[in-house]
Amino acid sequence: MKTRIEKSQCSAPANNWLPTRTIRTFLADDSPLLMALLARIVLKDEWVSIVGSATDGRKALYNASTLGPDLVITDLHMPGLDGAELTHRLKQLPDSPVVLVVTSDDTPAGWAKCMAAGANAFLVKAGNLAPRLLSVIQEFFPDDLEPNDDEPKPLRESLTTVE
Repeated sequence: MKTRIEKSQCSAPANNWLPTRTIRTFLADDSPLLMALLARIVLKDEWVSIVGSATDGRKALYNASTLGPDLVITDLHMPGLDGAELTHRLKQLPDSPVVLVVTSDDTPAGWAKCMAAGANAFLVKAGNLAPRLLSVIQEFFPDDLEPNDDEPKPLRESLTTVE
């Protein structure tokens, strides 16, 4: 069970609440169209920022290991390195990112390969991808708002319990 403070329901100005961190996200997909779709989806979460992207697994490994993202969202089937091998190599890094494999491959073999490589989640690209992807990101990076001590405290907090 998580408790979340809904900043939109606080009676003080919204800028009294600051995120403790931004979710630095890297995208890897060999389809520019699907990468653009993933970017639109994840940017709906105000705490997400995209720090880089690649359409090839080898470039993704190099760039992601250089940029140090908190989250990598990768396709399974890509040139260079596939998403499972990319995941395996990213998980070997110090401070390895959370890796979500988002793919159209809904086979048990694809799922097993990604899970064995260390993927944190496996999602199939389907019609309801946006809410599922945002929900998974929320699970790994729950809202963590803290009051900004330089600003006046909110007059009222509204707590929502999420199960």
